Amino acid sequence: MNELMYLLPIGVVFAAALVVVLLDTVLPRTERYLLPWVALTGCAVALVSTYQIHQTLADQGIWFLSSAGPADARLIGPVMVRGSFCLDGFGMAIWVLACLAGALSILAASPATEESALSSGEYYGLTLLAVAGMMLLGTAHDWLTLIISLEIMSVATYILAGSRRDDIRSNEAALKYLLLGAFSTAFLLMGIAFYYGAFGSLSLTPNPAVLRLPLHELQSRHSFALLGLGLVLVGALFKIGATPFHFWVPDVYEGAPTAVTGLMAAGVKAAAFAVLARLAFETFGGHEYRTAWLPLLLVASLLTMIVGNVLAIRQSSVKRMLAYSSIAHTGYLLLAFLVLPHPKDVGAINANLEAVVFYLLVYSVMTVGAFGVVALVREDGRPLETMDDYAGLAKEHPGIALCMAIFMLSLAGVPPTGGFFAKFLVFRGAIGQGVLEQGQHQTAILFAAVVGILMSVVSLYYYLRVIVKMYMSPANDTAAPAPAARCRYAWGLTVLIYAAGVVTLLSGFLPGWFY
Repeated sequence: MNELMYLLPIGVVFAAALVVVLLDTVLPRTERYLLPWVALTGCAVALVSTYQIHQTLADQGIWFLSSAGPADARLIGPVMVRGSFCLDGFGMAIWVLACLAGALSILAASPATEESALSSGEYYGLTLLAVAGMMLLGTAHDWLTLIISLEIMSVATYILAGSRRDDIRSNEAALKYLLLGAFSTAFLLMGIAFYYGAFGSLSLTPNPAVLRLPLHELQSRHSFALLGLGLVLVGALFKIGATPFHFWVPDVYEGAPTAVTGLMAAGVKAAAFAVLARLAFETFGGHEYRTAWLPLLLVASLLTMIVGNVLAIRQSSVKRMLAYSSIAHTGYLLLAFLVLPHPKDVGAINANLEAVVFYLLVYSVMTVGAFGVVALVREDGRPLETMDDYAGLAKEHPGIALCMAIFMLSLAGVPPTGGFFAKFLVFRGAIGQGVLEQGQHQTAILFAAVVGILMSVVSLYYYLRVIVKMYMSPANDTAAPAPAARCRYAWGLTVLIYAAGVVTLLSGFLPGWFY
């Protein structure tokens, strides 16, 4: 029970999901406006309890996976519940990101609930279940826990993505997401089978007793481990939307309700990167495996950055542009996983994970803010989808247009926004690693960092298109944005957009507050 108490934040989110669904069945329709507040309360209580647990561990001298810790700090934090969970600083950071993504998506969901065929309780309950799955993924430390957590998150997002049942695009999004998600899970399960054949364990940390086996048996097990590594990476790369497994991203992001798209772009991506971090730095962090997955991630990073940015240039839909932008940012983040000077160098690992968490935090805020603008600004109840629809927005809604401009500039990495500092940390780490490496790895990593910088410059084109439309194009008479007051809870969405704009700027001017 003492160990389970440390998982209290996850239990709070699960309980909030059940309470929201129950209240939806007993409250009269006139009082169901309370449901989003109950859901937000669940996320807030989970955040507070996460902070208290972090303080408890810090008071005991435990500061895992952080460069602020002692030089001889263990790589892996306290493993609990017979090895099912690993409660470390990185896992708790994912808890915070998941709760923030859920809270922001709930605030942005007022127009989405009108578009969705789900009742309010079902909608907010599924959102909280998805958040709980993300939190479980952040601290999962064996394959069974990881698979169950992944399915809790995935099934909830499958339903949310297809909740606009009368919209053919939403139906297509849900079907593609379900089929391709099941396909990637099959790869993941097959990889787990090979991993178990190699190490005889379901823990994400390889069994050290295997290393003491005779040489001939070690070689056969090593082949099984490499097969498992390749198959597991396929599943992980699909979940983060990396090329060549990115095909589902633009269709799903466009077809899903806008608030759900924000949840997927922020929370699902953070949880998927948590899994990738565990695999890269713990499961396959040894030198013999690093030489196998480093080229794979390097190629995936290059392809993802190039494909995401090049295809985003051609988009006229703002949601599809943001979807391809999400793919490009996945490529930038993959650069942080190429940096591992020494497998047991905790300081280097911590620096990379801190950069990843900061990047995910800033990206989540500015992406949910951008999708919030897409959800808020409407014409006759219809979201404005194409870039031409945003012509003249600055004249009619100057505050909302200013926030959208801040989000676009931050996504492009223009100083002094938070997006600039996040990209700076990732690119600095990649360039520093390229200098330390020797031979082909040095050239390849430096080349990937240079490509990332060049692709950031290319991204300015399609981000600035939105700003140019808002500020320099005359408003269309047939596409004038409707007042925000048309939506019942639009004031909450408006506050969310302004708050996200402020945080995006503060994370650039005062990054020490967040990093």
